[in-house]
Amino acid sequence: MNKAMYVDGAYQDDYSSFLIPHSSFFIVLGLFIIGFTVFLPSIWAQTADDLASALARAQESRKKAGDFEGNSYFPSEWEAAEDQYTQAGLMRDDIGNAIRAYNEAADAFDRLSGLAIMLYAQAREDEIMAIRDYLITLGARTEFPEYLLDADRTAVQAFTRYEAKDYYSARDSAVKALQQYNVLETAFDAWLLWVEIQDRGFAGYDPGNFELGGKIISGAMEAYIAGDLAGARQKAEEALSTYDLALSTAWASYAELRSSLAEGERLAALDMKSNIAAREFFQIADSDNKTALDLLESKQYEDAAKLFINAEAMFGIAGIMTLEKKRTAAEAIKNANEKIRESDIIVRNAETNNKGGIK
Repeated sequence: MNKAMYVDGAYQDDYSSFLIPHSSFFIVLGLFIIGFTVFLPSIWAQTADDLASALARAQESRKKAGDFEGNSYFPSEWEAAEDQYTQAGLMRDDIGNAIRAYNEAADAFDRLSGLAIMLYAQAREDEIMAIRDYLITLGARTEFPEYLLDADRTAVQAFTRYEAKDYYSARDSAVKALQQYNVLETAFDAWLLWVEIQDRGFAGYDPGNFELGGKIISGAMEAYIAGDLAGARQKAEEALSTYDLALSTAWASYAELRSSLAEGERLAALDMKSNIAAREFFQIADSDNKTALDLLESKQYEDAAKLFINAEAMFGIAGIMTLEKKRTAAEAIKNANEKIRESDIIVRNAETNNKGGIK
């Protein structure tokens, strides 16, 4: 029960026991303020950390989507995710919404990279298999077995890492495998030119470049084995160019030779009047020869040489046909003369018999 106090001639209830002394009130208030000021920075620090984490996640997701060409495969989806990312950056003063926006942008980039990675992997596989099939078709498994096997191992490694969802390592292995196959493709093309030069007997037309090409391609394969794929590719391309020059030089000289031979056959055919006796064959030969001369003039030596060979053959055939016609004609004349002689003998015998009968 409250105590009563007699104040100014009247009794009043005494609540003094329920009141906090003035000194105690200020102490409580001070403690509250101190606690709040200590707790508030921790809240702000936690919020700033969350924002930094959301930003880092969005940046990482964005990089991954770009690394696997998501912007090329899905341009509209990339643009939408980019817009989300940009808008999040404009909300830095609104930390809560900025965190939410960065996380949403990260989710969008993650979905994009999930789709892009499959297409990226398929594209690299298609490129690798196209070159490998080309090499296999032309005989690289027989001629370059150890080099091809090394590239195949790298390609299998890329596939294994992709299956394990180790996408960046898979990408690196796929890029290396593609580089290896590119080196082998160029080196094998150079080797094919070497074979052609040998098979056609062209090595003597440009022996300097022919020998130089061999040295360069050896250096290319040494670099390939050492893992210097950029250097190997450069040397392989240089070897290819060197062999191509040697082959072009050979074709130029060979075309001149075939031109002379075709001209000789043409003159021989004209001497035999083949342009008259075997007009059809001579006209075909003459047409090929004129076209070959035009090709020679425009430095299309290989095509020119091949047409000169055709012209030479057709001039020869025209000459043979002319000789055959002459032989046939001579045989016909001979047969005709024999028949004339036989007829003459028969006539003379008949005349002789008639004279005998008159006696």
